[in-house]
Amino acid sequence: MKHLFIIGTIAMLFLGCKKEDQHLPPDFNYPIPAVQITENVNVGAYYTSYTAADWAKKYTYTPLQGEYNSLLPAPMDQNRQWADLAGLDFFIFNWNGTASSNPLLSSFVTDRKSKVKMVINYNIAHLSVSNTAPLTGGKLITMISELNSLATTHFSKDYYFQINGKPVILITPLNLAASATTSVNYTTVIPEVRAALKASGFDVYIVGEITSGWLPPQRYAQAAKAVDAVNLSNWSTSNYDQSVFFNAYSDQNWKNWTDSTSSWKVDFVPCIFPGFNDKVSTPASKLYNLGRTADFYNDYCSVAKSNMSAKRLVIINSWNNFQMGTSLEPTKEYGTSYLEMTRKQFKIN
Repeated sequence: MKHLFIIGTIAMLFLGCKKEDQHLPPDFNYPIPAVQITENVNVGAYYTSYTAADWAKKYTYTPLQGEYNSLLPAPMDQNRQWADLAGLDFFIFNWNGTASSNPLLSSFVTDRKSKVKMVINYNIAHLSVSNTAPLTGGKLITMISELNSLATTHFSKDYYFQINGKPVILITPLNLAASATTSVNYTTVIPEVRAALKASGFDVYIVGEITSGWLPPQRYAQAAKAVDAVNLSNWSTSNYDQSVFFNAYSDQNWKNWTDSTSSWKVDFVPCIFPGFNDKVSTPASKLYNLGRTADFYNDYCSVAKSNMSAKRLVIINSWNNFQMGTSLEPTKEYGTSYLEMTRKQFKIN
């Protein structure tokens, strides 16, 4: 009898422990179930600007167009046509106040014959904010003036991408360096930006970009609550376990983000890539190579679809970053296969 009592106690303890862990995955390499869609997903991709100086750096894959100049009409037109083949809804163009920012936008606008549209990613780096020179006063006035100018020039045009009638704009970065933690107070900056644009007739949908992945949402809660959506744009990793079990780790991480952002009434925007390899351009890199197989990319697309918000917005990093090996743009090595996979994953026709 005594032995039966001991066995029963052990069994109860075991069952109790199992119950506490019931929401944990069976392992960190669980299969990703394919996610079928019944309506189209809004898909965009980061567009990298290339000139001769950029092509002088080593790159991973060989573009079918050769070493093109992004500011010329012909390469941009070809990329727009390929984007239509992939079912992309928009390109994301970085705007940082430099001489090349506006010509790249103009290159996209010229002689448009495609469906793909534009989204501007406003980068605050050129404002040179710091803890001793925060984004207030004259610097904030400059930011608002520049955004108003971009809005007037582009936001109301038919080539600019909108969600629910609102022009989409990215603002980067939400994640500030430790040495600049008080340089930008997004809880005051974003409402002022939003109000100024609304006074000019533009009710915008603001996506705050966090330039790294694998970060906890609570660290950026204050900034995230100020925007409409949050996007973590870089999911490369130097962690071996994350690289081996990449899609499962991403799935768990994004579920954590969607739990937090949904409670804040903020949309989570998954950011994916078809593969990653920066060791050609940076041989000393400690980041692990990732994927570029059909299975890897299709699983990653399913992870994105299972974690996207009701706005059905997904971003691909990138269209043509050949230094990072993340490009969708057709190359001699993989042709148009990743364009076709992208359309199949995110469009129903």
